[in-house]
Amino acid sequence: MAGSLEAHVCAAQRYVNGNAALRQAVGAGAHGVLTLTPLGEGEHNVNFLMTANGADAPVFVLRVNVLPQPFHACQVRYEHDALAAVAPSGRAPLPVYVDASAEAPGEGVLVETFCPGRQLDFDALQPGDLERCARIMADIHATPVAADCPLHRPSDPLRELYAECLERFRVYRASAYEDARISSWVDAFCADAEQAIEAAGEADGVPHIVNTETLASHFLLPEDDDAGWFVDWERPILGEVAQDLAFFLAPTTTFWDSSFLFPAADVDSFLQQYWRAVDGRFAPGAFEARFSAWMKVSILRAVAWCCKALIRYGGSGAHTTSKAAAKIPLYLSDDFLEPLLQKT
Repeated sequence: MAGSLEAHVCAAQRYVNGNAALRQAVGAGAHGVLTLTPLGEGEHNVNFLMTANGADAPVFVLRVNVLPQPFHACQVRYEHDALAAVAPSGRAPLPVYVDASAEAPGEGVLVETFCPGRQLDFDALQPGDLERCARIMADIHATPVAADCPLHRPSDPLRELYAECLERFRVYRASAYEDARISSWVDAFCADAEQAIEAAGEADGVPHIVNTETLASHFLLPEDDDAGWFVDWERPILGEVAQDLAFFLAPTTTFWDSSFLFPAADVDSFLQQYWRAVDGRFAPGAFEARFSAWMKVSILRAVAWCCKALIRYGGSGAHTTSKAAAKIPLYLSDDFLEPLLQKT
C-alpha cells in the first residue's frame, strides 16, 4: 500500500463525512458526526475506531482495504460475508456496513462492531488465557455452515496452501532478491512438508469456518467475559479445524508477536483444552492424521511469506509494518531455520 497513515486518515475522514448511508447504518442520524481514530494497520487493511456523535456513543471499527487477499474478487465484501457467517458463534465482530464502490477509499470499506479487550500476549500470559483462546476457536469451528455460505471451500485445503507456498517460492527464485542460502532451506522445508502431506491422507470433507490466520494479536480477551473475540477475518475459508490450531501453535506464529515458543507438552495440553471446549459438537474426523502435516505447512507458509515479502518490501516501496521489517530477517536466518526444521 502506498501512502502515509496521515493520508489514509484524511481520505477516510472525508469519506465518512460525506456518507449519509454510513451514518444511517451506525445510527448517527442524518447530521451525525463520525469521528475516526487510528487503530492499527496491517498488510491488507488500515483500521480506525469510529465514534458516532461523541465519546459516549457506540463505537465501531472502520476497515479500509488496501491490498486484497487471494481467491476472491472483493476483499471487503468477502470479510462482510465471513462475519455474517460466523456471527452465530458470538466470538467475532458483527458486520454493519460495506462499500466496495469507486467512492470508497482504498479498495473498499467495511464497518463492524467494536469488540473491547486486551490482545493475547504470549510474553505476558495470564492464567486461563490459552483456555479462553481454545474456547473461542471451538465456538467458531462449531458454528453451523449454511448451504449457501459464500466462503471459499478448497477440495483439499492442505494441498492448496502448499501449492500457494510453492508459487511464492517460484516468484522469489525468479527475482533479483533470491539468495542461494535461503533457497537451500526452502528445498529442505518443501521436501519435509511434501512427505508429511503424502502421509496425512485425505481430508474428511466436513467443512468448518476456519479463520486461517490465528495470530495472538487477533484474539481479544475482555475482563468481563469468560472467553472473548477473534477480530480479524481477512482470509477465512471452509476447511479443516487443524489449520487454525496448527497455525496458532506453530513457532513461526507465536514468534511473530513474541519470543514465545510452545513446548511439545503445552501443544498437547492446548489441543486437549480445545477438544474439551468442542464438547462433542462435531467429530474430530481426520484431525489426528492431518495435524502434523498442517503444522509443517504452517511453518512453510511463514517462510514463503517472508521470501515473497523480500521482493515486495525490498523493491517496490509497498505497504509494510515495523514488525515485518524487524522480524523477516530473523525468520530467514540460519539460527532460526535450522532448529525449526529439526523440530518439525
